[in-house]
Amino acid sequence: MSQLIPDMIAGPSVKLNRVSLQEGTLTILEHVETQFEAGGWHAILGPNGGGKSTLLKTILGLTHHSGQVAIHWPNTESHNIGYMPQLSPFDSSLPISVRDYVLMSLSTRPVWFKRALSPNIQSALEELGLSKKLDRKLGDLSGGERQRLVLGIALLKKPSLLILDEPMTGLDQQGQEQCLALLSKFQQAGGTILMVEHDWEVVQQHCHNVYWIDKTLQVQSSAKDFFERYQQPSKLQPIPTT
Repeated sequence: MSQLIPDMIAGPSVKLNRVSLQEGTLTILEHVETQFEAGGWHAILGPNGGGKSTLLKTILGLTHHSGQVAIHWPNTESHNIGYMPQLSPFDSSLPISVRDYVLMSLSTRPVWFKRALSPNIQSALEELGLSKKLDRKLGDLSGGERQRLVLGIALLKKPSLLILDEPMTGLDQQGQEQCLALLSKFQQAGGTILMVEHDWEVVQQHCHNVYWIDKTLQVQSSAKDFFERYQQPSKLQPIPTT
């Protein structure tokens, strides 16, 4: 039995109503209006600088925006969100171990108060292939190992909504397959996933719906229809017809 993902999850829907964001004279998002259905795996695509990561942060309530973001939770006790930010450079000189990072992320008590991990957390780290790296410095992990760790922390918070910003970055083939298996299990159990991702093959194989963001919502469709219509560019370009 997985310690990361329960058998049943009641994921929420997320509705955006004319969501806009401006920094000085620069428009980041403009009148984005859509709904992410409950229990779906939703891919947010678009060019670099198009506002995808900002949209995720806006849904999380981390930006000063106009318009409405409404998360419609089912009538359950779990209203938790798991967030996986973009992989960023890490200062390898920081003396933080994997164990300490897990404790800081999941415990409300100081790290030095109790350094033992519960059996459930240890089992979850085994699922992620990280149980033997607990005493390594966080900065000594590879980019893929850090990605798996951050995803594991997000799942250990028992969310019903996952918000992921390029989760496949830095993962080798095995790590990618491992993470996609976890995400598939989460969605199949009923969880909702919003995911920014540049790997179109991942999106095509796993996601239900695609939202193309370039300041505004320019395309919204099923993944099947999207990939029948568009080829992979930095800008939307229809597949030529013969």
